[in-house]
Order: sequence, then C-alpha cells, then structure tokens
Amino acid sequence: MEHLNDDAELYALGLTERDRDAEIEAHLAECAACRERVVAAEAAAASLAAALPPVPAAAPRRASWWPGLATAAAVLFAFTTAYEGSAAHAASAQMQRTDVALTALASSHFGHTTLTSEPGVIAKAIYARDGAWCYVVASGAPRGAHVMMRRGATARDMGALDPGAPATLFVKNPGKGDEIGIVAGDRVVAHGRPAY
Repeated sequence: MEHLNDDAELYALGLTERDRDAEIEAHLAECAACRERVVAAEAAAASLAAALPPVPAAAPRRASWWPGLATAAAVLFAFTTAYEGSAAHAASAQMQRTDVALTALASSHFGHTTLTSEPGVIAKAIYARDGAWCYVVASGAPRGAHVMMRRGATARDMGALDPGAPATLFVKNPGKGDEIGIVAGDRVVAHGRPAY
C-alpha cells in the first residue's frame, strides 16, 4: 500500500479534490503512519492559524447611555488604554513576523518536517529547499526554548522561539542543516531531519 506523501498535508488543509478525499479517507482508515502525518499537519495548520491576530469585533451599535454609565465607561477606558496599546503593539509585531514568514512561504519552493517531540509538544519545521529561510512552529514548547540547527559536527543556535501560543521562529539564511531541534536548557524537546 502506497503512502499519501504530500497529499496528507493537502488533505489536512482541505486542498484535495473531493473525488480524491474518499480515497484518502479509506487509506487513512488502514494506515497509522499516514493518520499520524495528517494529524501533525492539522496541528501545524491550527498553530499557524492561531499565530494570526484575531479579527476585530464589529463596532457596537450606538446606544443611549445613562450619564453615570458613560462616566464609568470612560474611567474603564482610561485604565485599559495602556494595556490595549501594549497588546496592539505586540499583535502588530507578531503580525509583521507572520507576514514575513508567509511571504517567504508563498514565494519559494519549500519542504517541511514534523519534529519528533516530547509528549505535549507538537512542532514542525518549514524550510526553503535552497536554505534561504526556516520557519519553526511549536505548540507546548517550554518558555525560553531555542531552535538549534546542526550541520555535521557543528550546532548553531538560531534563536529563541517567540513566547506566543504557538511559539514560532523565522530565520533568514540558516543554510541547509542536517537536523533541526528545539532545546530547553540541556534537554532536546523536539528534533527532525529536513530533506532538501
């Protein structure tokens, strides 16, 4: 029985043809390896979607407020303005990082590998086949975890994962590594081998 290969990720994203879906679902019922690959692809897609900032809520209808309620609202607004400004700046920075990663994905041929992870950690590396960039997405990674890339006997720290949920790191020009890993202290919490 032949495995689904890239159709596993396409199926998880809802990009396969409807007539092909029935074949894929029949295969998934019998193949544990492909089921795991689809589950990992769905988790990675969900993590990427979660990295995007939420859509703003619709503007409330104009209402007639009692003067006291209006005063209370103004006081609440004053207290929350600083927090919202900080949150908006963080969301804007996250969106800029996400935009850079999505632009890199859209403009190049890329590969991906699901990283073998500790229980509770789901991680995937998406990378340019020419080594121009690497995007790591991890759910459940310990705070302060770093992405490492090993090439031969040399390991290079690519930087800390952003502390978001999911945690991400986009690296420009990392080259072609033999292994990508996520480390927390002396512990390797996830690792995988890219195929260029």
